[in-house]
Amino acid sequence: MRIYTRTFWSIVLGIALLGVSASAQGRKWQFAPPQNGGPAARHQVERGVQKLDPKQSGSGYTWLELDPSGQGVGYCYADAHALNNADQVVINWSDPSDCNIWHASLWDKGKWLPLDYTCSPSCTEPASYLTGITHSGFAFGTYWSMCPDGPYEPAGGVNVKSRQWSLLPNILGYPLNQGFSLSDNGVAVGVASNPDSTAFQHWIWDGSAYTFLTFPDDWDVNTWWAGPLFINNRGQIVGQYYDTKLKYERGYLQEGSTITILDLPGNPDGGTYVNGINNEGYALLAGSYDAGSPYYPSASFVYKQGNFTQLPAPPFNDMTLWFIFNVTDHGDMIGRWWDSNNQIHTFIAFRN
Repeated sequence: MRIYTRTFWSIVLGIALLGVSASAQGRKWQFAPPQNGGPAARHQVERGVQKLDPKQSGSGYTWLELDPSGQGVGYCYADAHALNNADQVVINWSDPSDCNIWHASLWDKGKWLPLDYTCSPSCTEPASYLTGITHSGFAFGTYWSMCPDGPYEPAGGVNVKSRQWSLLPNILGYPLNQGFSLSDNGVAVGVASNPDSTAFQHWIWDGSAYTFLTFPDDWDVNTWWAGPLFINNRGQIVGQYYDTKLKYERGYLQEGSTITILDLPGNPDGGTYVNGINNEGYALLAGSYDAGSPYYPSASFVYKQGNFTQLPAPPFNDMTLWFIFNVTDHGDMIGRWWDSNNQIHTFIAFRN
């Protein structure tokens, strides 16, 4: 039986942070049987991979580390999922004084802006967690904390100019609600769970109401970081699931009623993990090509129309692992990397 914490990648990687991110919320989540049914969809498996030109993968980018507190030594948790075409980046990062407290900050052309939700003084270990940002500047995700009146975690987000938060409606019986991404059209995707995180409802928000989703019998999505994860302005959705027959993670792209299964070529046992999609239709994927360490994704790709293109590795010193989480429509990228002390750093790469 697999166990999940709030951030799926932290479990997959098995780094020192794992115990921290689980204890930060006082919860662990286990699988239960997946929901029955599924969309009327055509399933395809895409193959074929192309390498980037060496000039692009080397001198084609300018890399910049993003350090919201300026401490210079990384964090026990940090990620950079959210990026828009204005190169505004949302960073989630753990407080240097307490790894159980998470902040959200906006990086905008060298300037930092705090985006934290202000929790009640009676609550402890507050966390703001944002994984999407629209081109108009609305950062989307959730916040949570340990409160006396029980678990509560609303989906919603914050206008980065006014720093005013707006929340989606509660879902009866599912008080823990994680928003993943929001399009400029007001359509959002996310997932909610019951208080002990044993039952999940994956949803699409159309601007006025939720639609709750069902999945094929062999799709195990009864966890946080699964099902539909990211949506673009075209309405294309990417997500991931655990294939209970094949026994590994698979990505997928949904366009209307058509679902394309995304398996990285030559890498089934290592799994395929989904990190985002931009408005040009490029899906962000990660997978492992290290036979000695199959659960450590070691390469990042973009996918479009049957082609997988491998993305370049960051050039940072003392880097042991890395991911690219998002790409703008004009090719700039964000992600994170680990140093040899298991400290996490975030970055942006500008395409020259």
